[in-house]
Amino acid sequence: MSDVVWTALIVAAGSAASAVLVSVTSGRQRRADKREDWRRQDEVAARVTEATRQALAVAREAAAAVAVTSGKLDVIHTLVNSNMTAAMQAELAATVRELASLREIVNLNRAAGREPSAAALAAIGAAEVRVRELEAALRDRLQAQATVDHQLAQHGPATPRA
Repeated sequence: MSDVVWTALIVAAGSAASAVLVSVTSGRQRRADKREDWRRQDEVAARVTEATRQALAVAREAAAAVAVTSGKLDVIHTLVNSNMTAAMQAELAATVRELASLREIVNLNRAAGREPSAAALAAIGAAEVRVRELEAALRDRLQAQATVDHQLAQHGPATPRA
């Protein structure tokens, strides 16, 4: 064979070998890139998992704090309601006593031949209105409390779910 043919064969073999070498090197590089990509994805997934775990822990703590606060608010609400009811009952009792005293004074004045003053009659009218208002308000409060007590007996206190 001539030198030209040998040269052509050597060049062709070199070109083929270089194409195979480039292909093999390129394949190895793609596999290495994929492995690196997978490693990064696994690392991101691990970080997301840890962040989710921490967020859930914070949410559980917040739910527990809300439950405690809700319980305390229920106690405060009960105390305020009972104090308000007691104050209304005390006002009703005082107004009933005032009304009785005013009526007695008017009756004594009439028995003595004196007509009661317009102010005394107006005070009696105002006291009668206030007694009716307080009685209605107390009936409403007691009925509302009975409804709440019934609901609590059936379902228990409302607490947030964690």
